[in-house]
Amino acid sequence: MESHSVTLSGVRARLNFNPARWGVQAYAELGVAVALAAVLGQVRLFGMPQGGSVSLELLPIVFIAARRGVAPALAAGATYGLLQLILPGAFVYHPLQAFLDYPLAFAALAVAGVVGATGLKSLAVAVALGQGSRFVCHFLSGLIFFAEYAPAWEAPWLYAITYNLLYLVPEALLTWVLLWPLLKAYDAAFPGVRAPR
Repeated sequence: MESHSVTLSGVRARLNFNPARWGVQAYAELGVAVALAAVLGQVRLFGMPQGGSVSLELLPIVFIAARRGVAPALAAGATYGLLQLILPGAFVYHPLQAFLDYPLAFAALAVAGVVGATGLKSLAVAVALGQGSRFVCHFLSGLIFFAEYAPAWEAPWLYAITYNLLYLVPEALLTWVLLWPLLKAYDAAFPGVRAPR
């Protein structure tokens, strides 16, 4: 029974919903993460055949999720998603589509913060949860607003899945590979400020 309560308190701590407890360093990390995501989002590593491009824009947001928990990553992701609407490359077809593809999709990355990343496996789960949540937003947007672009031979739902997975999976893999050494280096430089794992 005691270990169960420890688990619940650990999850509650990973949610980190009290901004009064974040501290100045956390706010600074959030600002830097949003700025880095904006810069990295403009650097396209490669484009995919159906559209969409691979960048490292989710790396700073998932970093915040792994380091600080859900609520700080939610704030960073939503802020970056709103900022992305005014950056080059934003595509707005409808207000609901813009909400799904930008602030909500990047805020959804915060789900990664539920997992206490203590190793490569748990970090892989965290990245998969975050990127999977983002995928749901893009999938719904594609299904609702862009189904007409599906080729005649492909079901709209399948088109929305393949279009998004072709660039989201490589982004997730790159984030997973690069994030672990970054977290270890940052923890060595600033020990003891991570949300409980």
